[in-house]
Amino acid sequence: MKKLYKFYILLSSVGLILIIRLFYIQIYTEKYILNAFNTSIKQEIIIPERGSIFDRNENLLVFNKSIYELIVIPILIDEHFDIIEFCNLVGIDKNIFFKNLDKAKAYSKYLPSVFLPFISKEKFATIQEKLYKYKGFDWTKRSLRDYKIESSANILGYIGEVTQKDIKKESSYYQMGDFIGWAGVEKSYEKILRGKKGIKYWLRDRKGCIIGSYNNSKNNIKAISGDDISLTIDLNLQNYAEQLMYQKKGGIVAINPKNGEILSLVSSPINNPNLFVGINRSKEFKKLIKNTIDNPLFDRTTQARYPPASPFKLITELAGLQMGVVNTNTTFICYKGFKYGKKRIHCHSGIHGLPIGIETAVAVSCNNYFAQVYKRVIEKYPKNLTKGVNEWSDIVKSFGFGNYLYNDLATGEKGIIPSGDYYNKKYGKKKWNAITIISNSIGQGEINVTPIQLANMVCAIANRGFFYTPHIVKRINHQTISNPNYTTAKQTKVKRKHFDLIINGMEKVFMIGTGRNFKSSDIRMAGKTGTAQNFIQVNHKMISLPDHSIFILFAPVEDPKIAISVVIENGGFGSRWAGPIASLVAEKYIKNHVNRKNLEKKIMTSGLQKTYNSIARMKKLNDFYIKNYIDKKK
Repeated sequence: MKKLYKFYILLSSVGLILIIRLFYIQIYTEKYILNAFNTSIKQEIIIPERGSIFDRNENLLVFNKSIYELIVIPILIDEHFDIIEFCNLVGIDKNIFFKNLDKAKAYSKYLPSVFLPFISKEKFATIQEKLYKYKGFDWTKRSLRDYKIESSANILGYIGEVTQKDIKKESSYYQMGDFIGWAGVEKSYEKILRGKKGIKYWLRDRKGCIIGSYNNSKNNIKAISGDDISLTIDLNLQNYAEQLMYQKKGGIVAINPKNGEILSLVSSPINNPNLFVGINRSKEFKKLIKNTIDNPLFDRTTQARYPPASPFKLITELAGLQMGVVNTNTTFICYKGFKYGKKRIHCHSGIHGLPIGIETAVAVSCNNYFAQVYKRVIEKYPKNLTKGVNEWSDIVKSFGFGNYLYNDLATGEKGIIPSGDYYNKKYGKKKWNAITIISNSIGQGEINVTPIQLANMVCAIANRGFFYTPHIVKRINHQTISNPNYTTAKQTKVKRKHFDLIINGMEKVFMIGTGRNFKSSDIRMAGKTGTAQNFIQVNHKMISLPDHSIFILFAPVEDPKIAISVVIENGGFGSRWAGPIASLVAEKYIKNHVNRKNLEKKIMTSGLQKTYNSIARMKKLNDFYIKNYIDKKK
């Protein structure tokens, strides 16, 4: 009995060891699982068709074309693998082979990853015939983006290979070699455009050749294509606005004030999204990144921050009216500017020594008028200037400034709208006053905004106190969007009654002000010019560069259909470049044609390249100085 007991213990021990070993092989030694599974069954990941992109009128902008890729599971590669023969078959050298294999191993020895992307249909046909000889390698089919237009990369964006960060963030979907939206709509609507992956299982013979579906396709998971999206962009208007940016840097933003739909979003220099597609993608991308002079990948409509200059005077006046420090009858006499101490903000309105009211001040852009209004705003609470600035700041921010607009664009900047607390920290409590920050009154000083924020301000003025969040997508899968963030109006902190005189003054810009030379003969437009000061630091000195040309506009005055902001870098006066461009864009949209052909031709055939070349030389000299003198001293 005792001997039998020992035998049972021995038998149980051997059995336990076998069970543990079997458990280890099945659970921890994935190589055996993969070998067994991949010997007889091929698992094909089906990458879904990415959704197409259309403009508001259903003009096709982006669709897909098929490509093939080689995938590899590193642990399955045979030790007797003929590297030279394989390299000759797929058309690469040994260095590329080992580089790509190391990349795959770094991702995972056991999971499939892309070894060789972007294989044409013709080349793949040759490879496929002999691929069964090379254990560990397989193929997959995916779609590649095909952009039907050669511009608007800032809107459409582009796709690129996922990073380890992307995989870690969403490992249940992405794996090495997958593509993801890197910019524009491709990025902000990635989850809608990408669809859902599927899986097909195939039976293979001992040579690795497919001989049929596995289990009558019962285990297959169907891929679901991504949803199509239709943008709010009007392609004809977008193309027209891009032509007007010939040899100019800056941005054009056009919005429908009635619903916040972005009609045009032009950032110049203009990029072709097709440069980021295919085998040359990384090469072109690196070239654009290295261009630190033009910064072509920088979206100037949503990321660039500029002093708003004179268009901001409208907000100064609206804040003054809302805070009750001025009224519709308030006038100021301008003596060629606003004088404080030994300094002066010069005024070029041409009306001096006479009382100036709101409408005229807006029309002729009187610096003294708005400086006086701002001084009253800040000094509303004489013993607490911080409170006055904070009240002004809150009103300004209600127009969408100083914060993200929380739209559906992939990029954005908050800009700066300072508060009283900001100045307390900068200067110290009770060590500043209205004169210290008087430049804010005319849109200079610490204030900076983005072109899309300026356009949004115009929408709020056109609507007399409210706006809709600007957005770029109109329909998803051909169904109109219903997101309340875009369909619900946002109210500013200025009452409706205060806007009428402002709008009257903006219309007079085209009658007696700076917009006379590019006035439309048959469309009532309301606008405001701006000339933003611009400086660069060279050798520790601030050097003045040509000013930025700015203009805002909405039209028609009686029934606003479009609100526009234009910023032309180093363009000088607002009436030189930005104003004519804004008026042409408005006319093109409202009438679908332009009568002012001479003005149109001038804008489309002349630019600022000489100015930009001169600035580029200055920047290069400054960079050289910093690199060779400042850095060496450090």
